[in-house]
Amino acid sequence: MSEKDIDILRALSDNEVDELMKLYGDKYGPLNFHYLLFYNQRKWDRQLEAAGISKDDNAYISLRKRFYTHRKGDFRKYGTYVSLHRDIVQSVSFFSWQSEGAAKGDGGAEELFDCLEKTDRIEWSSGALLTNVDLKFCARVKELAMRKGASGIQARECFGMILPHDEALSVQVPDLLSDFELRPLSDDDARMVHTIWPNNGEGSFEYVRALIRFNRTLGACRSDTGELIAWIFQNDFSGFGMLQVLPKAERRGLGGLLAAAMTKRIAKGEQVTVTAWIVTNNWRSEALLSRIGYQKGIVNEWIKLLPA
Repeated sequence: MSEKDIDILRALSDNEVDELMKLYGDKYGPLNFHYLLFYNQRKWDRQLEAAGISKDDNAYISLRKRFYTHRKGDFRKYGTYVSLHRDIVQSVSFFSWQSEGAAKGDGGAEELFDCLEKTDRIEWSSGALLTNVDLKFCARVKELAMRKGASGIQARECFGMILPHDEALSVQVPDLLSDFELRPLSDDDARMVHTIWPNNGEGSFEYVRALIRFNRTLGACRSDTGELIAWIFQNDFSGFGMLQVLPKAERRGLGGLLAAAMTKRIAKGEQVTVTAWIVTNNWRSEALLSRIGYQKGIVNEWIKLLPA
């Protein structure tokens, strides 16, 4: 038996993840980002299974989040979970509603922090990214990360922007200028998109290819040459992200058009809240989303741990 087999984190079965998703949906509703994380992963699981892709296929490891809970706990009581995911680096998400009612500035959630303190599954000293961290957990998590070997911390406060499903269905998409055409991205676009993506790194090219194959995408192309000059992706919350407009096509309204069009396509295809994450000082993106109808849902931190 390996050390991971007796780790404090116990892997949840697919049925248990479905049950946990329902618990979060019942408790917080369909606008909750943890619910959306479960929802999207289970959607990806079904897509990958239908395509006959093995769980061991490393080309699609970036679409395989694994969910865990306290080995001696009951996730039904506090909703305690830790999600581990690998693309460029290890990404870690976690939450527990045991924290509710805790004093301001105190994380509470002792079951969750028992997991974080004792697990060997989190790569604290190898540059892990902690995503969607509840603000009341941040101070304690950062202190723990430094004790666990991170050489430093880069934290960004982000808005979770939300548009309920019914409102997303009625979004008005601006008229497309005759100079451009819209189409889904193809595998042939992956290399160019990846090269320009600011977050590219080792392993991220396969991530982009996998998103193009299994998620909704839209690209704007020049009508005369077919050149791709802007694009947008559905992300792992079933919202959208990776919106990019090349400098040569800026100030033509393509960013707003792609965001509105993707919002409507997601809403037409899935019974899901549409969301987007933006850094809190990105006023341009906030204004773009606000014009479509998005509102601030939550403010959390995304914490990048610097490797030792």
